[in-house]
Amino acid sequence: MSNSPLVVHTKLSPNCSKPRKSKIDTISIHCVAGNMTIESLGDWLAKPTTQASSNYGVGTDGRIGLYVNEADRSWCTSSPENDNRAITIEVANNGGSPDWPVSDKALASLIELLTDVCKRNGIPKLVWRNDKNNPGNMTVHRWFRPKECPGNYLMSKHGYIADEVNKRLGGFTEVVELPKPVETPSSGSPEEVIWDFLRWKGLNPFAIAGLMGNLFAESGLKSNILENIYKKSLNMTDESYTKGVDTGTYTNFVRDKAGYGLAQWTFWSRKEGLLNYAKEMKTSIGDLTMQLNFLWKELQGYTNLMKVLKSATSVREASDVVLLDFERPADQSEAVKVKRTTFGHQYFSKFSGKTPQPPAPLDSTFKEYQVRVTANELNFRKGPGTNHNVTGTIRDKGVYTITEEATGTGAKKWGKLKSGVGWISLDFTTRV
Repeated sequence: MSNSPLVVHTKLSPNCSKPRKSKIDTISIHCVAGNMTIESLGDWLAKPTTQASSNYGVGTDGRIGLYVNEADRSWCTSSPENDNRAITIEVANNGGSPDWPVSDKALASLIELLTDVCKRNGIPKLVWRNDKNNPGNMTVHRWFRPKECPGNYLMSKHGYIADEVNKRLGGFTEVVELPKPVETPSSGSPEEVIWDFLRWKGLNPFAIAGLMGNLFAESGLKSNILENIYKKSLNMTDESYTKGVDTGTYTNFVRDKAGYGLAQWTFWSRKEGLLNYAKEMKTSIGDLTMQLNFLWKELQGYTNLMKVLKSATSVREASDVVLLDFERPADQSEAVKVKRTTFGHQYFSKFSGKTPQPPAPLDSTFKEYQVRVTANELNFRKGPGTNHNVTGTIRDKGVYTITEEATGTGAKKWGKLKSGVGWISLDFTTRV
């Protein structure tokens, strides 16, 4: 097992286990939490009292050091299992906590080093998922111990790093992007609007069909529908119930235990969430676009369900996880599973080849505002999340106008640049 020819300084550390017990198939990028040279980092890692090490280090000047042979396991991520599988790399920082940003030269050298590591160890591509429960082959220290490492800056760069390495490996596959959103609402039947909305959110046709089959079983895809048994007991129609909630003349929406809307929300805390969301968005409780956004927001709290939906390979797989993890009706028999899957297949057959239309903008009252970039480098992407391709980088720490906000992987919140060139992580900005 060889080491990288890119190394210009070697100082082997005694803090390691020989040999490693697993094949190299993982990458773990760390922050030094200081602006150390590769020589001073090597000296520190060589001390037995340090009780830590890494395979490589990258200095702010872009030079690369070797501290533990690739054949051996470094002591780096607080996880013996991960360290046995991973090439670990410490990167010197030119800024402080909690971002710990690194220089352009360090980032460029890191990408070249990772490309070399992957080529020599037969790693066909890097996969970054930002999910410690469903990792790709890139892991981070903070998943195994409460630490800032690798810092917010490098954490935000993982998707970009993976893309750049994969391009150099020759195995890069261009992500198919959905059409650019426009400021016109979707039109068509409810089922068309729902399909387009979920496709716009990135779900594949199997996942969408499985979810829609369940929603049809619950509500017939009607967003203002009141559960049938309560129409009699409350002496209300779908329309009068919806109007009563909207106007405030009916005040027991949260606690009446009546199923309502697209997903037939029933439990009091979920109905309270729906009502508050409708008020926040200044829309009717029966508005389809509002309910779709609330549904999507709810789904993010179901980790296993979203994991299955994002990788679903059949309508049945998606339908069953929605039934069992999200809707949870009293009857979860095989007959019910088959029935809901059948509904889903109908939507799959009808829409799987359809090009999605942009969803209606949820909040037309959004007021644009300006932010100042605080990171030395901040990527902008085609969409709100590190799963979208990088289209450029901001390096001037300037002031930019945000015209839209969204949630997505890799950041607490994303902002759309007024210029239209893409989205940035708002974690590395301050509002002005």
